[in-house]
Amino acid sequence: MFWNKKKKRIEKVELTKNGFQVNFDEEITQFKWSEIEKLTGFLFGQITYDDVCLRIESENKTSIISEEFQGWRNFMNELYKQIPELNEEWERIMYNPPFERKETEFYNRNKNVG
Repeated sequence: MFWNKKKKRIEKVELTKNGFQVNFDEEITQFKWSEIEKLTGFLFGQITYDDVCLRIESENKTSIISEEFQGWRNFMNELYKQIPELNEEWERIMYNPPFERKETEFYNRNKNVG
């Protein structure tokens, strides 16, 4: 009998020498810290829990990572160092109210975001 074993999807964010790379199912997107133009947070509602997500945009690429990605906390710690104006409470802010998808722009290099 053959068993249908589904391969676990790769969801990882890793720090590199001058930035980071996002590995989503072996599709790797690399960013330098200096090329980040916009950061937008949102909740992705699962059946019984919410997943905090972050959309990272530069001039020519976009990637989305979530708190479920391997390396999330290391990435976030370094992100706060690289972009000190980023509100360190943004993850907590995203949970209120729960299970409601709201997008909030937390950083935009081209305009003043508060």
